[in-house]
Amino acid sequence: MILKVNKLNFFLMLIIWIALGACIEKFNPNIMREGKTYLVVDGSISNKGGPYEVKLSVSSPIQSPEFIPYPNARLTIIEENGLSETLTETAPGIYTTSENGMQGIIGRKYKLIINTPDEKEYESAYQLLREPVEIERVYAESRIIQTENDYYPDYGVQFYVDTELAESDTNYLLWQLYGTYKYQTDFLIRFIYDNHQLDVFPRSDSLQTCYGKDNISSLFTMDTEGLVPPRIDRFPLNFVNTTTRKLSMRYSLLAKQMTLNKESFMFYSELKDIVGQHGSLYSQQPYQLRGNVFNKANPDEVVLGYFLVCGEAEQRVFIDRPADLLFHYDICTLNEADYWAYAELYLSVPALWPLYVTTDGNQGRAVPNQDCVDCRRMGGTVVKPDYWED
Repeated sequence: MILKVNKLNFFLMLIIWIALGACIEKFNPNIMREGKTYLVVDGSISNKGGPYEVKLSVSSPIQSPEFIPYPNARLTIIEENGLSETLTETAPGIYTTSENGMQGIIGRKYKLIINTPDEKEYESAYQLLREPVEIERVYAESRIIQTENDYYPDYGVQFYVDTELAESDTNYLLWQLYGTYKYQTDFLIRFIYDNHQLDVFPRSDSLQTCYGKDNISSLFTMDTEGLVPPRIDRFPLNFVNTTTRKLSMRYSLLAKQMTLNKESFMFYSELKDIVGQHGSLYSQQPYQLRGNVFNKANPDEVVLGYFLVCGEAEQRVFIDRPADLLFHYDICTLNEADYWAYAELYLSVPALWPLYVTTDGNQGRAVPNQDCVDCRRMGGTVVKPDYWED
């Protein structure tokens, strides 16, 4: 909903908001900070084509988890037969193989070596890249979940995965999920005010449709031990409710299904509980869950995270707006303050420009909350992903 404010304080509120935003400085963390911190490793290699990525960071306080990059290290992935590749730091703390570099091969073993600027060396043990269990299908079903308030259940869609029949009896699986959604603003842009001038906006719908990322931090694990036959049916993945615009038009889920060894499976099974409670791999945890990377000179040093070697299968699914569910996201409406804002455009300050103007059914002009006309303001981009299917 758009807040109702009188015409005298409308622009004052906007000016204060801009001023406060201008006071925020970019934070460049210093690795050598007070208090105990730990090296965090997060990366993998699989049978899927590269490039592969490894994130190197420093643990953050549990009350404010964040990715604090560890730059200027030297990372090398080594295959057991002697092939290796040194990764390139493409962004602070983000190290990747080259586009045509090392490719994971089923049946071979790989490890990671890390050399830090302070001359410490860390490495993981060799791990076998296993044959992946394939995905039969990923699908979604509408669902209504009862809450503590009987009058306000949680409407949404539940995603599920079915695996194909595995070749071996016991398999250890991990799912990582990546969501994308298409959404629109409630109003079109009719005019643009910039540099003390009001002009007709050339394409009224050019900022109406965006594509956003659904950041799914949850991990999902399951094994086929004791299952006859060795396959998994209707395993529940993520639930997406109707309190946001994620399901308002079209939603896509990419499910990556990774076949692990038992040691890796146990690590991620424990990690999913920590991530579920505290929301980040990068924070210091209530108890430090050690991964498979160790300091060669000091094996007792705590290193968090994991370098994963796995067989990988993936499948993407698209769903349209469910017709059988109620939606509860906020919808923009025009009010008196929005019309006054248009009448007083000449009072606006350059820091607010450009300002987008819309019209109502009677062609009355208004300046609404800019989230209501510019879809990028809600976190998305107007660039359609290459994989998107309409």
